[in-house]
Amino acid sequence: MNSTTIIYKKMKNILCIRHGRAAHNVLNDKIGEKAYFLKESYDAPLVEEGILQAKELGKNSKQLMNIDVVFVSPLTRTLQTAENIFEKNKKVRIVALDKIKEFPQGIEICNKRRNRIELKEKFKKVDFSLLDSDSDQMWREDRYEKIEELKERIDEFTKYVINENDNNIAIVSHNNFLKELLFQNCGDETYNLDHCNPYELDLF
Repeated sequence: MNSTTIIYKKMKNILCIRHGRAAHNVLNDKIGEKAYFLKESYDAPLVEEGILQAKELGKNSKQLMNIDVVFVSPLTRTLQTAENIFEKNKKVRIVALDKIKEFPQGIEICNKRRNRIELKEKFKKVDFSLLDSDSDQMWREDRYEKIEELKERIDEFTKYVINENDNNIAIVSHNNFLKELLFQNCGDETYNLDHCNPYELDLF
């Protein structure tokens, strides 16, 4: 008699979080999308409101208490968000990945990251060893990233997450990237994800 072996994969608990309110978000409310191209918006940091949003989420969310690993975009606003959310969680690993930077990459200076050395000096709790390069090779000043390129890096990232040993995972990223990851509709401009609000991702 033939026997059949059934392998059960443990369901992963994955929470997606958009960064806290940042300087370019504030400028956008005042002057529109040209805020994304201003030199002062380079790798825009969180404003005080955004820092408070991250701290409050970390303090009040029971969903985040058991997180084992955090995958974070290596832009300043997401790194600040991750560190502030998990500031009291000593066991959590925080790992930066270029693949989960905001879409589109290119031209908009707010989405260009700093060099790995500078980031390592500033964000001591974050592991930057898995970045694609020391300097930002994904961002280009002469072209926007295409939606097909975004879908390709999302596909690579989801495969990576599925094979991750830990099952309690947080992803700290950006509005457009997460809208595509969660709902496959980053082009829908009728709404934005809330800052520092957990959204559940089901990969199975």
